[in-house]
Amino acid sequence: MIYLLDTDTLVYLIRGLKIDSPRNERQKERSRTARRILARCRKQQASGAIVALSSITIAELEFGARHSGDYTREISAVRKILVPFAIYDFDAHACSEHYGDVRHHLENSGTTIGAMDLLIAGHAKALDATLVTNNLSHFTRVPGLICENWT
Repeated sequence: MIYLLDTDTLVYLIRGLKIDSPRNERQKERSRTARRILARCRKQQASGAIVALSSITIAELEFGARHSGDYTREISAVRKILVPFAIYDFDAHACSEHYGDVRHHLENSGTTIGAMDLLIAGHAKALDATLVTNNLSHFTRVPGLICENWT
């Protein structure tokens, strides 16, 4: 079994794990959420599942780091979080067919999602992976895509 973590799940991890000593309720909740996601990742890995990231997600995290105003600090946090995960490159042959199918279906039904989400959905379908996301309202529109929210 493959679990593909969506960008928003990684952002929860990065933000929550950066908090050493939570000072308010919001920081405490972020920290708890990050620890909960990390524990779920470890549990799945211990059971033999692959917990992975798409190269599309890594590209989104790179953009976020550059957009943050403190690239060095943010990219360091991104690189640290990538260590325990398998990384799957977006394969032009395998993924493009699934991307095209997903986009065609959603546009024809009038319920499209963002460009990067379309790519990630296509990648997850190509891998026959469960997509781990907090953005269920978008990804559950994709026929045949199994989604879970670990936050």
